[in-house]
Amino acid sequence: MVRGDLAVFPFMPVMQMLLSSGRAGRLSVAHPRGGELWFEPGEIIHARSGGLTGEAALQVLSSLDGGQFTFAPDVPPSERTLALRRDAALRRLIEDADAWAELLRVFPDWSRSLRFTPRWSDAQPVTRAQYVALSLIPEGWPLRVMLERTGLPPRQTLETLRPFVTAGLVEVAPAILNGQ
Repeated sequence: MVRGDLAVFPFMPVMQMLLSSGRAGRLSVAHPRGGELWFEPGEIIHARSGGLTGEAALQVLSSLDGGQFTFAPDVPPSERTLALRRDAALRRLIEDADAWAELLRVFPDWSRSLRFTPRWSDAQPVTRAQYVALSLIPEGWPLRVMLERTGLPPRQTLETLRPFVTAGLVEVAPAILNGQ
């Protein structure tokens, strides 16, 4: 078993090491955006992050910038949702990681919910994709749960919501301290 801290050993070099090592097993990352990845020699075969699996989970995991990781060798997956060979997997992870930078500045804490501001109007014109994402806001779910419930790729959901946040129509709700 291998353990470490992604603040010391960043996610991409860890992924490169695991994909190049020829080892099979499970990488688990404890982080608010964490999850698990399963490997066969030189290939990612399954990903899970919260309630997401496959491509959507891999997309979320590519956003990791910290957390504690553990690699357990020879742990088989419960299912196969991916078939990404080393070079394709690394290319995808790099592209996804770069795409997350701006979104993580706007949405840094996925444990918080979103809410409409007083500037919001029900007469606001929206597309179908925007409606799907915006319709989950009144539920008061943390952003992480919203991303799992839209049925859209996580980054697409946040890209859909970002203009409403930057325009001041939607905001990240304040954290509730001490249950109040």
